[in-house]
Amino acid sequence: MENMSISARHIGMRFGRRGSEQTVLESLDIDIAPGSFVTLLGPSGCGKSTLLKILGGILAPTMGEVLIGGQPAAAAVRRRQIGLVPQRPALLPWKSALQNASMLRQLATGERFADAAPAAERALELVGLVEARDKLPHELSGGMAQRVSIARALAMDPAILLMDEPFGALDAITRDQMNENLAEIWAATGKTILFVTHSISEAIFLSDTVHVMGVKPGRIVETLEIGLGRPRTRQVFDDPLFSEYAARSRELLEPKVTV
Repeated sequence: MENMSISARHIGMRFGRRGSEQTVLESLDIDIAPGSFVTLLGPSGCGKSTLLKILGGILAPTMGEVLIGGQPAAAAVRRRQIGLVPQRPALLPWKSALQNASMLRQLATGERFADAAPAAERALELVGLVEARDKLPHELSGGMAQRVSIARALAMDPAILLMDEPFGALDAITRDQMNENLAEIWAATGKTILFVTHSISEAIFLSDTVHVMGVKPGRIVETLEIGLGRPRTRQVFDDPLFSEYAARSRELLEPKVTV
């Protein structure tokens, strides 16, 4: 696995036909260091998911350029250096956890299940699910299903992991557990993780850097470098510095009311 940076300049994105185009993103510059955990934080409709896909080379911007590891983003995609964890697991109901975790690797490489299974099993071990390898999706909790989704991406051994609000559908307790699990996975693998959320506490807990986004058009309004120590546990929520980051994020995200 390579350790890859992401660098983007003058990124803009428009959708729609000429004359009725909608500007989703405008004039964005961003640099993501190799092995860092970076979060895009913002309200619905600010273009977080669109920017995630652009930075990961999945979507081409209308304007600007993205380099991954110093090369055009499309090259990293072709070399299978990008892994994506979507909002919902989308597991195949007739396949076991291990079969689901190996599926993308089989499709991408042409390997048989027997050849892809060792990498998938290692990924399940990373997410703490190796004992559930033979369970079907209906036998898994929501958190377990999402961990299989993460394992499916990890089985490809990508340099960069894109995570698009992967815990948004989970209850608060499970979400906190998943955040701790993800922090451990990141520490163990050293992958570059680009994460999308609208949860302030989640963004601060997980990240080295938080890019707070605004709307109309989507843009980065401020970048917060999170100076909390690692490893992080839930006790970090009681740290006064955590409260400062949360207060500043909330201030940036709350709409300005004019009288």
